[in-house]
Amino acid sequence: MKRFFCFYCQQDVMPRRLLRWRFCPRCKRLITDSGDGFYRVCDNCGANMPVDAAHCPKCGRSTGMPETVPTTLFKQPNVWFGWFIRIALIILSLVLSVGILYVSFYLIFAFFVIGLAFWLFNLFLPRR
Repeated sequence: MKRFFCFYCQQDVMPRRLLRWRFCPRCKRLITDSGDGFYRVCDNCGANMPVDAAHCPKCGRSTGMPETVPTTLFKQPNVWFGWFIRIALIILSLVLSVGILYVSFYLIFAFFVIGLAFWLFNLFLPRR
């Protein structure tokens, strides 16, 4: 089993996946570690960072390497990912609550009609 390292919370983690991206379950940030176990140490703060990092994920100091992947989209994936999950859960709960109300209304109505029919059937049944 591959071990992944989150460079933001500085922990070995089992990441969550969304399509091909991996996210740290603790800090909800994008994991840039490939799982091979190699990393560099920042000269400024001593934090571990990816081998191909252009900036330290902890202090932001430049390493002098050219930036290969634009990080503007994934700067804080926990913000957009968290909002996406919240909105999806709200929509799901609304759909479920409307469905439950819809089904329960018709179930109550059906039991009422069945009870009324049974009462009427027994009302007009000849007595012995």
